[in-house]
Amino acid sequence: MNATVPPPETFEDAFADERGMPDFGIDLRRVWAAIYRHRFVFGGLVALVLAAAIVLTMITTPVFSARTAMQIDSDTSDVLEEETSFRSFDWDVERFLQTQIDVLLSRGTAMQLVEDMELARDDTFFDRMQVPAPVVPAPGKTLAETRQDSIARILQGNVDADLPRYSRILDLTFESPDAEYAAIISNAYAEAFIASNLERRFESSSYAREYLQEQLAGAKKALEDAERAQVEYARANNLVNLDGGSTGDETPLSLTQQTLINTNDALGNARNARIIAEERYRAARSGDPMQIPEVQTNGYIGQLQQELAMVEAQQGRDASRYKADHPVMQEYSRRTASLRNDLGKAVSDVRGSLRQQYQAALRNERQLQGNVNRLRSGTEAEQSRRVQFNILARETATNRDMYDALLSRFQEVSASAGVTNSNVSIIDRAETPLAPVRPQPFVNLALGLIAGLALGCLYVFLREFVDDAARTPEDITERFGLPFLGSVPKLTGTDEIGTSLDNPKSSVSEAFAALRTSLGLLGKDGLGDVLITSSQQSEGKSFVAYGIARSFAREGRKVLVVDADLRRPSQHSIFGVSRERGLTNILTRQIKPAEAATQVQENLDLIPSGPLPPSVPEFFSGPSFQEFRDWARANYDIVVFDGPPVMGLADTVLLAQKIEHLIFMVEAGRASQGRTAAAIRRLKTNEVTIDGAVLNKFDPHSAGYGYEYGYYYSYASETA
Repeated sequence: MNATVPPPETFEDAFADERGMPDFGIDLRRVWAAIYRHRFVFGGLVALVLAAAIVLTMITTPVFSARTAMQIDSDTSDVLEEETSFRSFDWDVERFLQTQIDVLLSRGTAMQLVEDMELARDDTFFDRMQVPAPVVPAPGKTLAETRQDSIARILQGNVDADLPRYSRILDLTFESPDAEYAAIISNAYAEAFIASNLERRFESSSYAREYLQEQLAGAKKALEDAERAQVEYARANNLVNLDGGSTGDETPLSLTQQTLINTNDALGNARNARIIAEERYRAARSGDPMQIPEVQTNGYIGQLQQELAMVEAQQGRDASRYKADHPVMQEYSRRTASLRNDLGKAVSDVRGSLRQQYQAALRNERQLQGNVNRLRSGTEAEQSRRVQFNILARETATNRDMYDALLSRFQEVSASAGVTNSNVSIIDRAETPLAPVRPQPFVNLALGLIAGLALGCLYVFLREFVDDAARTPEDITERFGLPFLGSVPKLTGTDEIGTSLDNPKSSVSEAFAALRTSLGLLGKDGLGDVLITSSQQSEGKSFVAYGIARSFAREGRKVLVVDADLRRPSQHSIFGVSRERGLTNILTRQIKPAEAATQVQENLDLIPSGPLPPSVPEFFSGPSFQEFRDWARANYDIVVFDGPPVMGLADTVLLAQKIEHLIFMVEAGRASQGRTAAAIRRLKTNEVTIDGAVLNKFDPHSAGYGYEYGYYYSYASETA
């Protein structure tokens, strides 16, 4: 009996245009609603983290930062350097500057600063940096070495260097709880780095000059020996350039080799000519002789072809007038045969000419091939001698390049010796900072706010993940796949719902009016009978059945409410009548249905549950229930059955299979999605069609959807 009808327009479809919110994968409305539901804990977490940030800011020791600006050049600028010389390349500048920064921040520079300022002599450094001084030596070291190592680590941990891109101005900063001491150490750090750089450059220059002088003497002797060996070998083997010059760095080319090259080029040309002549001869020998290009361009052959064509044409014209043995026709035959014979001889002469050309090209190719073979044999011995010459030439060139490079570098180093300048200079010396760089109250508050918001969102996410209660109409359509018929606002008490239903402009009346409209669209001939059920007890299905019945009765429909929950009936309490005579008496045929029906309001009758039976399913599976249903459908426009919950009972399935429509009730904020989904699956497994769902006790404000869902109810209340 439970018929399938087209679902009404869902809540999302009805309000899609009004919301006008694009789908970005994250429903911001649901996020805001979740935060609003847990707003007190969320706000408490944010306030707690902000308070912790404030306390941390207040107890943190102020730290001051002093800045020293230094310019770093790729090389020194001295008076001996020419204006047009360049010591560095663009591709290496970035690596050079990074190396300078690494040297500045190295342990060696820190240890040099410790020695220059004698920081390990007393506890002044530790006191001004507000760190405890070591009193026990480290394993394997003395106390003085331990103090130096500790100071060096503190210096490295508080110094920093920043070099902006496309700039050579390096910012060296040092942080200290003592503002004046931060400036002192920052400037001393820069001076120690410059002194260390000068010392390294001077030592490198002296060592380079001595090393280059030794290498230059050896390179000069090696170059002289290599040149002498090359000249003697060339003279002994008669290796002379074609232009008559003596041997040099490049490999000389002999006359035999040049002749071989020229002859080999001529052989290539002769081979190409032979190939062309051979192709023409083969084409003339095997193909159609009249298609030979030489035949087609031959004037004599063309004249014979024209004359033959004229004779054949005249013969064709006279053939109709003369017989074949006529003298005229015999003369035509004789002339035709003569012309064809001459034409064949001419074509044969062309073929003979092509054969002679091919044979001449072949003889020329063979002659040149023989010359090349003879010249190649003559150069083999010479080539073996030139291998050693080439080795000597390369060795000479290598020694000359090495000698020139060493000589040039030695001259540069000698010219700059004693004029070593630092490529690092101080641009701005550090001054005593006036304000600390840490703590930063506003930054700490901002970070605290962000951390508080993140912690609050994490709490909300975990709570929402654990709590799977259905709360909104979207849960009905998206998570359960049911058409959404309407929602009923959250109210408490029977008197309140009755009073609200008496006021046609109250939010409750408006909600049931909208629900009545949706239910009226379920059947073509009207609603008929409908079963109201839910997944579990106390979801408000009885009150919704009461409200639906009153709403249809106010419209003028004749309505019957049947309390079919024979385990925990409640309609008699809602309407204030006795349940001594009711549905169970009718189904056991003790009384007739009309005797149990009680008019509770205009157009509204009630049949209570009656005495509770020991076995409920037997009442709904017998023929008496179908007889009762037929009587109710015949005497009333609409019959509303207040059914039992689905889970754990067989009553609802038996009722749903006999009643035309079924409405599933979901309590907002309480009904578990897992339990509700299980109840829906149970109904569908038993081939029960659910016409739609109603969200009961829906409070959009407490659920965090104040504007989108609460506007209708608020508007109805304001206009009431």
